[in-house]
Amino acid sequence: MLGQVLITLLVIVIAVIFLRRQRAQQRASTRAPQSKSQKADPWQGRNRPHQMPPAPLDSRAPMAGKVKTVLWLVLTGIVVVGSLVTYLQWQDQQRLVTVLLYRDADQSPVIYRVSKRNIGDRSFITEDGTQVTVSANERMEIVGL
Repeated sequence: MLGQVLITLLVIVIAVIFLRRQRAQQRASTRAPQSKSQKADPWQGRNRPHQMPPAPLDSRAPMAGKVKTVLWLVLTGIVVVGSLVTYLQWQDQQRLVTVLLYRDADQSPVIYRVSKRNIGDRSFITEDGTQVTVSANERMEIVGL
């Protein structure tokens, strides 16, 4: 689970870096270079330097907005799916199962109710908090798994 979160954060960071570089390139391409050789035009008021006409709009600018929208939708989808999977796993771990513990001398098993998350390899914790350790000569059977 932690790995999925780290991968998601890595994708977000890469997308943000990509969008910032693209935006910086667009800003740099739309700015006209100011040369020092431009002199003030005496025919304009207050001797302002001559200004260049505005550059035509870049055709790629709307695309950045679309990419940003798609990235936000993908990010939202990842968060929703991850939350759903986490909730379903948690819900499954809360489910109660029946553990039958057979001892070698007894034919009838001892019955315990245990939540699925509290079952270990050779031990389990019952619903009321009792910890049971299964010995080598006992057999544990889980019903409802």
